[in-house]
Amino acid sequence: MSAYADRIMVVATQLGTFGTVLLSRADGLLEGKQTFTVDTLLGKRDEPALIVCARHMAESIMTAGCNRPVLVCLGLKQLSFDAMRAIIKEVMAHPVW
Repeated sequence: MSAYADRIMVVATQLGTFGTVLLSRADGLLEGKQTFTVDTLLGKRDEPALIVCARHMAESIMTAGCNRPVLVCLGLKQLSFDAMRAIIKEVMAHPVW
């Protein structure tokens, strides 16, 4: 995980590569709740679990007080909800913002 002036970058890999690269950013408020947009920049575009992981990671980071977009690189063999929770828990345990 790295912090840059304009974004946070999170890399979680089991493959030794960046895997799928997603950009998650806050859009605005809808009925009092923050909304997020997730764009797949590189890699698997037909994997909704990756989008869900990036969205939840951005939501967790923004809740912790960071307003920057989150660049998420996921190179995982298989993404499960347990793996997603473990990745987000690890990111939140080591804040760089």
